[in-house]
Amino acid sequence: MNRSALSSMTFSGMAALGQFARALTNLVKALQHRREVKHLAEFDDRMLKDIGLTRSDVTSALDEPFTRNPSWVLVRTAERHSRAERPDHSARSVRPVVPMVTPIKRCV
Repeated sequence: MNRSALSSMTFSGMAALGQFARALTNLVKALQHRREVKHLAEFDDRMLKDIGLTRSDVTSALDEPFTRNPSWVLVRTAERHSRAERPDHSARSVRPVVPMVTPIKRCV
């Protein structure tokens, strides 16, 4: 009998191969994103501030392990910065207070 290697592979072997392929794909993407984040490190502080980041944010993202995508770290950091800059609306009343205006009575 001639059986190909793929047809004789068990389900667990196929699952392991799929998991390995996904891990390899994720690693390649993380390395590509790491290269793109390194380009961000070349920006000046004003340009980084325009996109909601600081130089230390970029440095800390690049300090992450190679298996972790540094762009995800930067996205979460930028979101944290934007939430911190939003004004706190909880102290304001629910609806605006409008003074009551009474009609003017005319003298005849």
